[in-house]
Amino acid sequence: MSKKIEILPESISQKIAAGEVVERPASVVKELMENAIDAHAQEIIVELKGGGLDLIRVIDDGEGIEPEDLPVALQRFATSKIRTAEDLYAIHTLGFRGEALPSIASVSHLTITSRVAHALSGTRIVCEGGEIKSLSEIGSPVGTEVVVRNLFYNLPVKRKFLKSIRSEFRHVLNYFYRISLSYPSISFKLIHDERRVEDLLRTESPGIRVEALWGREIFDHLQEIETEEGELRLSGLMSLPSLAKGNADGIYLYVNRRYVKDRIIYKAILEAYRHHLPSGKFPFCLLFIEIPPSFVDVNVHPTKAEVRFREPERIYRLVFNTIQHILEGKTRDIPISFERREGYEKVSFSLKKDSVPRIEIEGEDLTSLLQLKEERPLWGEEKRFRIIGQLWETYILCENDETLLLIDQHAAHERLLFEKWKKKVETHSIGSNPLLIPILLECSYEESLILEEATDAFRTLGFELEPIGERLYAIRSIPELIKPEESNQWIREILEELAFLRRGEEGKNLIETLLISLSCHSSVRGRGILRREEMEELVKTLYPFELSLTCPHGRPIFYSISRKELEKQFKRRHRGS
Repeated sequence: MSKKIEILPESISQKIAAGEVVERPASVVKELMENAIDAHAQEIIVELKGGGLDLIRVIDDGEGIEPEDLPVALQRFATSKIRTAEDLYAIHTLGFRGEALPSIASVSHLTITSRVAHALSGTRIVCEGGEIKSLSEIGSPVGTEVVVRNLFYNLPVKRKFLKSIRSEFRHVLNYFYRISLSYPSISFKLIHDERRVEDLLRTESPGIRVEALWGREIFDHLQEIETEEGELRLSGLMSLPSLAKGNADGIYLYVNRRYVKDRIIYKAILEAYRHHLPSGKFPFCLLFIEIPPSFVDVNVHPTKAEVRFREPERIYRLVFNTIQHILEGKTRDIPISFERREGYEKVSFSLKKDSVPRIEIEGEDLTSLLQLKEERPLWGEEKRFRIIGQLWETYILCENDETLLLIDQHAAHERLLFEKWKKKVETHSIGSNPLLIPILLECSYEESLILEEATDAFRTLGFELEPIGERLYAIRSIPELIKPEESNQWIREILEELAFLRRGEEGKNLIETLLISLSCHSSVRGRGILRREEMEELVKTLYPFELSLTCPHGRPIFYSISRKELEKQFKRRHRGS
């Protein structure tokens, strides 16, 4: 009987290893930038063509590689960072596995040119598909240049699964920003298809680097963090409640200058903001945790994107307490008042030390919260649904003889507006209001890419956007449904959503995505008191729709409970018992 288990050939095992480290062009850029930082570079230049699929060139002015070390550097597990197993728990560098260069070399045409400071000339090595083709002496400046061409040329299936040039470049942008935010003392340049995208000068102030990348508008809402607890140090910037994002893309976490994704830190941040931001909103956070290397294991993920803490509860407390303390200090003295409404004699609101909002109500009993009034039949006599009132300022309660119906007021209104605007798009009847004074919109590079791609879709909905400078746009007209003071924020939120969809590779129609966002931001909110007339109008407008209808995001609008089901819960055998 022939044996079934065999050792894989080196050519196959190398490609498997490469697949763990090199997922796309952005992975190559990340590894090469980290190598340059480990080489103590003061300037790093990243040049791409075709989103990195055709060319990736990373140039640094670091300490360079010795001529005899260059061939060894292309072998798996060749590293200058560790010598013993104990060194894994004392990692001070970004790279240490010795897998980046051999993995990249095995799936590309790779050329490395490097010179150390004491040498009169440099050394160049050429490698194709993991095989060294030549090694020669050449004139070059001190530092290293790595050129990667035709990525995945020998893995056509892998290359086929990569996305568009624009999409791959956005992935590169994400890694470039993550690394450059962590090292403001290094100058970074990014060039794509011979166009300069970023030129970040060296600075000793992280704030200057943040302002350069995030813009002044965001930077003005950030608060500096600086605290220590024993051997732990936390620093960075966090947003005040006056600034929020529609997704978590604005949260950047670093442990010993290494960008990580960590659920513990992430949860601590969201818990600290829980009573300061509306549901579905996220802060901007740039957090740096400095911790003794022996307190954290960075060797738990092939791409080094995750870490494991020895004392995770200490990390959680440090992050949560620091952010909560700053937020409480900023909101403790803010006066809060409510408009007086019928049925309320006194409503007071206060933020206690534990930051938990407390509401006290004096006057009528709690049934007034449901705004109970006379019953009126709705949706036709045959259905006999009547409005009972409003529950938790979010749901409209209706009843008939056999059913209790709950309607999500935000989801319902969002669907109605979506249908209304969809019809206007189809009939080309959307109104547009010109602005007497244009509103300026400053974008990040990624936002400007998305805006260029979606210009026609914005114009279809009544926006007129004109580029007037590098990443600066003038909003000259807005749709009739949007208030001028809301237009800037609305465009930012839809750009966030489009960026999220692109990174998730979801191919939604741009017009539909814009319509959904427009409907969402223009509809009545959950946690908002509605007048009786408003509830009646909303419910009447819903009459033509089936109870299975959802909002444009796919959430249900209706939830019904039969009388029979309720009687079963209360153990009633028959009505009136």
